Amino acid sequence: IWRNIWRNRRRTIITVASIFFAVLLCSLTTSLSDGIWEKTIDNTLRTQTGHIQVHGKGYWGDKIIDNFMAVDAETIARLKALENVENVSPRVETFAMASFGLATKGVALIGVSPEQEAAKSSLPLRLVRGDYLSETDNGVLIGEGLSRYLKADVGDTLALIGQGYHGASAAGLFPIRGVLTLITADMDNGVAYMTLPAAQQLIGMPNGYSGILIALKDDNRLDKTMHSVERVVDTSLLEVYPWRFTMERLLQTSAMDKAFDKALLYILYVIVGFGIVGAVIMLTNERKREFRMLVSLGMHRARLAGMMGMELLAMSLLGVAAALAIAVPVAYALALNPIELTGEVAEIMYKGGGMEPVLPTSTNAAIFIRQAAIILAITAAAAIYPVRKIWTLKLVEK
Repeated sequence: IWRNIWRNRRRTIITVASIFFAVLLCSLTTSLSDGIWEKTIDNTLRTQTGHIQVHGKGYWGDKIIDNFMAVDAETIARLKALENVENVSPRVETFAMASFGLATKGVALIGVSPEQEAAKSSLPLRLVRGDYLSETDNGVLIGEGLSRYLKADVGDTLALIGQGYHGASAAGLFPIRGVLTLITADMDNGVAYMTLPAAQQLIGMPNGYSGILIALKDDNRLDKTMHSVERVVDTSLLEVYPWRFTMERLLQTSAMDKAFDKALLYILYVIVGFGIVGAVIMLTNERKREFRMLVSLGMHRARLAGMMGMELLAMSLLGVAAALAIAVPVAYALALNPIELTGEVAEIMYKGGGMEPVLPTSTNAAIFIRQAAIILAITAAAAIYPVRKIWTLKLVEK
């Protein structure tokens, strides 16, 4: 079989090259698509939403201050001590009217522990001017878009008016400590950060939190860690949610994007299939005289068809092996050192979509195995042509 394959080097190289480029292109395309979404979801979980969220009963359905939860410092400390927990970020999230001079705008107020938030989302790195908050600061950090809208900057005092716990009014004056450039345009134009004590004092609820975000070291141990969290908190008063529930919208967006990518990939499979079939037809037609001679000399057609199938299988495996030998190292290299985008494309990804302006790849082994299997299946389907030709071959042509 090996001698037959290399008897006509040009024919073999064309066939192997068709399979090689098909596996290489499909593998790297899928790896890049999956890698971008894996990076986006992982970044969102670690920096914004957490893998696990803890909320008061009824808060998820009706996000009002009266559904906030009261959690003591000891419980938060026990959550931080759990195995596989990377970061615990208690939060106070509410809304208020922000006013400076004659300008007024509704904003989302986010009360955080500056130290925990720095470790979780690298918030200090987003400062464009001013200073970061200390744990006991009574100032605020605002987005650059909000700063432009209100015409307020570092050192100015912002008036915040909202609703407090049990319908009480919430109002206060807060100096602007710094201005941030945030990950999406909506956040940049309508978010203000303050410390947890300042937020709790504003709403009149000491030890009150809208939720606790928990980031994990290993998402594969999510279920086990969730059980550990449920043993720490009072589940009669609190609810524990996994990220697949809290991030349902992002997962739906991801599914839609992947469905579109699959449609493009199927078109690519059709193009690749025609290329492989064309190579197989050329290979078969060039050997018609050889097939007639072998059958005339007494070789059974079944054996000849089997030999042809084995040759195609050997060439297919050669093309697949060569493609994987390049695709896998390239995917690992790009996973460790993603391609960094610059200019307008980076701005659109970062500001508009909330994604890092990089193109990482996924190194999931299933990607490469699946693409290799699909191309081998296409090649096996293409092998029907030479087998059929051998069975219907006429020894003498008129």
